[in-house]
Amino acid sequence: MGLGRRAAALAVVAAAASLTGCSSGGSTRAGLTCPAVIQAPNADTIAFFRPGGHDAKDVLSAAKFYSISSTCAREKGGVVINASIQFYAQRVYAETKSVTLPYFVAVVDPAQNVKGENAFQLNLAFTGADYFRESQPEKITIHLPMADDQQASGFTVVVGFQLTPDQMAFNRSTHPE
Repeated sequence: MGLGRRAAALAVVAAAASLTGCSSGGSTRAGLTCPAVIQAPNADTIAFFRPGGHDAKDVLSAAKFYSISSTCAREKGGVVINASIQFYAQRVYAETKSVTLPYFVAVVDPAQNVKGENAFQLNLAFTGADYFRESQPEKITIHLPMADDQQASGFTVVVGFQLTPDQMAFNRSTHPE
């Protein structure tokens, strides 16, 4: 890869990593404190590598959570959480026509036990000469059964990309703590 393309690949990763995703939670709705919605540590960015690659010089495209927001409400037998997730993706080469973003949404109880997790995929197509793409909001509904809806504030909704071991190692090496 030439110096120009290597710099472009690093710029894609840096730009994706620098976006600040919003998280919400803890908001109060008529006496109900909603669960926090957070990004999973080191799983908030995803880089896609050329075959056999695993570092910055091999990045073909990258993505980041652009915006995460949520609301909640009481429902019979518990609480319903309505989350909205947007993504931002960039590509290095015009030949990359699309990217499929694998992500998960998990519910964690106050004792840090995963109570439920669902996997999703979003396909983002790049158009024309655009090297970046912002998704439309993905709407996720989570039903949290509980006898006392005041316990909802102790739960957390965690959102993250489903990463390969190479992608996780890359994130750990490029994300400052």
